[in-house]
Amino acid sequence: MEPFKNIFNRNVIETLGRLLAREIPRFSLKKWNADACADLESLEMKQRWLQVTHALARHLPSDFPEAAAVIRRVLHPSCECDPLREGTTAEGVQSWMIAPLADYAGIYGKNHLPVAMELLRELTMRFTSEFGVRHLLLHDAPACLQIMHGWLDDPNDHVRRWLTEGTRPRLPWGAQIPGFIADPTATQKILHALRDDPSEYVRRSVANHLNDIARDHPQLALQIAEKWMKNAPAPRKKLLRHAMRNLLKKGEPQALALHGLTAPQLGDVSFTLASSSVPFYGDLSCLLEMTSLATVEQRLRLDIIVHYQKANGSLSPKTYLWKEIVLPAGQVHRAERRQSFRKITTRVYHPGPHRIELAINGCVMAQREFTLLPHNA
Repeated sequence: MEPFKNIFNRNVIETLGRLLAREIPRFSLKKWNADACADLESLEMKQRWLQVTHALARHLPSDFPEAAAVIRRVLHPSCECDPLREGTTAEGVQSWMIAPLADYAGIYGKNHLPVAMELLRELTMRFTSEFGVRHLLLHDAPACLQIMHGWLDDPNDHVRRWLTEGTRPRLPWGAQIPGFIADPTATQKILHALRDDPSEYVRRSVANHLNDIARDHPQLALQIAEKWMKNAPAPRKKLLRHAMRNLLKKGEPQALALHGLTAPQLGDVSFTLASSSVPFYGDLSCLLEMTSLATVEQRLRLDIIVHYQKANGSLSPKTYLWKEIVLPAGQVHRAERRQSFRKITTRVYHPGPHRIELAINGCVMAQREFTLLPHNA
């Protein structure tokens, strides 16, 4: 598989240069290519991205409004982002090459805020400018928010999503916004306006934003969720379930109750392992049998908590949602789950003792010990 960093390859960077050369008199393609593609093979993805960003600053007109006008002229004519569509071509810039353009607008447009924000709005239609806008939010959040509030009814759903995604306190890959982490109330107008957006793409971003708030201010997030849950239509309930996902995994009683997940009424819960040891990069098979003691059906959320061994021998828990079920009164539920230990880039496995727990509606109902065997054992 080709490395992900190659989305910023020599061909696409040179294509951007040719598009700029059409609009800028005396633009030197030779100097652009040498500058923007310098030592490209040795650079990782974000380094390539930033190299293009700073090359833009050296090769675009020094007057930012003039440079912004050039960028608008080289954009792809379609303003409907499609991640599966071909990237930047001779027809115009779109897809991942938008990212360095957005960073350029955010970094170098601070003294021309309305122009920079309007450019970011146009850029986000062709990919996303959620990372670029954060430079401006860090510079002058109140002014940015005032402008963004004027676009809450924008007909383009990529723009509406950008309003909530770009203002997330802890956007992955993006710079954190300490002011919004400390006081997330500044973005409440955006979230409230978009909570019932017709696009699930936008609503899911609202959920992610509220989940960010829940990390630092769980009680505030729960207060918002309780207000929103009143007379909530089904799409908003789905949004809130996604927004509360980390609090649900933690077994937060208020979050569980908000979604109708109360203390389980169950008889003996049988939770067994098919084997007491697991091959390195293998699977652990878990068997469950439980009986309802309730006189009415009950909604149950089943979580698996794996306590992975760390390099120092201590255990670190990780919670996985298994499933949610509706268990009829007096009925038996049987299920099997295979917990994978396949090789992934985000986790390093260490052989030795591990523990696995079954939690139902936030209550740990059973736990078992097992051993992860050494690699090639």
